[in-house]
Amino acid sequence: MYNVLIVEDHDRLREQLGQFYEQEGFKVTTACCGEEAVEKLSQEKFAIVVSDVKMPGLDGFELARHARERYPDTDVILITAFGNIKQAVEAMKLGASDYITKPFQPEAIRLVSEKLIERRRLLEEVKELRQRVHEEHSLENILSKSPKMLKVFDLIRSLAETDSGVMITGETGTGKELIARAIHNLSRRKSKQFVAINCGAFPDTLLESELFGYEKGAFTGAVQSRGGKIELADGGTLFLDEIEAMALPMQVKLLRVLQEREVERLGGNRKAKIDMRVIAATNVDLSLCLARGTLREDFYYRINVIPIQLPPLRERLEDLPLLVDHILSRHPVAMEKRIRQVAAKVLDQMLAYHWPGNIRELENILERAIVKSHGDAIENVDLPAPPQRILDAWYAGNGNREISLKQWLSSSEKDYLRSLLIKYKGSISSTAKEAKVDNKTLYRKMRRHGLHKESFKDLG
Repeated sequence: MYNVLIVEDHDRLREQLGQFYEQEGFKVTTACCGEEAVEKLSQEKFAIVVSDVKMPGLDGFELARHARERYPDTDVILITAFGNIKQAVEAMKLGASDYITKPFQPEAIRLVSEKLIERRRLLEEVKELRQRVHEEHSLENILSKSPKMLKVFDLIRSLAETDSGVMITGETGTGKELIARAIHNLSRRKSKQFVAINCGAFPDTLLESELFGYEKGAFTGAVQSRGGKIELADGGTLFLDEIEAMALPMQVKLLRVLQEREVERLGGNRKAKIDMRVIAATNVDLSLCLARGTLREDFYYRINVIPIQLPPLRERLEDLPLLVDHILSRHPVAMEKRIRQVAAKVLDQMLAYHWPGNIRELENILERAIVKSHGDAIENVDLPAPPQRILDAWYAGNGNREISLKQWLSSSEKDYLRSLLIKYKGSISSTAKEAKVDNKTLYRKMRRHGLHKESFKDLG
């Protein structure tokens, strides 16, 4: 049973509307003015508010605006003067879901109310389905149904009861810190702090004081003692992002902390015992850092006990609809504008894009589209121009290494096959027909590139 609030200053009309809604199966509450309606809205949840526009004090327009700002899930029907289209338009702008004009017939009220209730049922169903999808395809607010990411989920769960060092690698924007937080939140250390620091954001000397802390007078400007990130992470987890940016002397000092499990502040002479887990992350190939001598082998092997490789978004496009839905459901402007989906043509464009900036780029592009959108669905997105996108993505994912013709051809072939599999929703026969190869050849090439037909069945 849905609740309805009738707001009308004329006693007879208020009583008639109340009787009508009771006969239709609603639980009815009435208010004789806008101020009383505001009070009752704060005390009880209503599916629909039916209000006259002209009332002494707080009028229907102001009440609609108040309900829209405070109770976005409540629909407002305004009763306006006969033929006053200007008032009707103004009502919709201020947040009314619909309007009826005086004099009105019961059938008009019934149709408007049924439409709003049906929409509410659909939204509740969508919300329930979203929750079900979220539960089935999520780990600590990380959404995916990609086979590659599901393997990452399994690995994260297996790490829950260990304190082993973890090295997370992946392109910029793939969510490395989210993965690190998930490992922490599932571990026995979850009640303690997760302390994150970006090693590339500090000069060498400042990074040392940030990590180790310092005693008063240790250097110019050290007017009082301060603990570092390592002490703060005691009992919890220390996350070191862009680990490749850490200078060799700092690697030596941090290695000693990891081996001896104790830390000494700059300018101090007292060592404090430390119990923490270290998770590191990088978006470059650390084997190149080892070869160049910018990363110590002993330090590398100490922090790279369990490696986790995150796939880029272009290799898990089956997750794109999930991620879009999740972002729209959480974005405050999208919620205010009631934007709940992207148009089919827009989703097709997004599925064909290469996403060199991964999930972070997806969030930024969607935010721009949300701000520009005027309806309840996003009809346009500003995607970067396609030229150079394969080369750009290759360089982004391979530490700016040079690319050979063979490597470029392999990358292009993978993108081509992925596009066809998206187009035909994983159909092998249709994909092979357009690619002008037999099914056996297509399967062989898909295995080589790590493409699985099941990943594309739910797309489109």
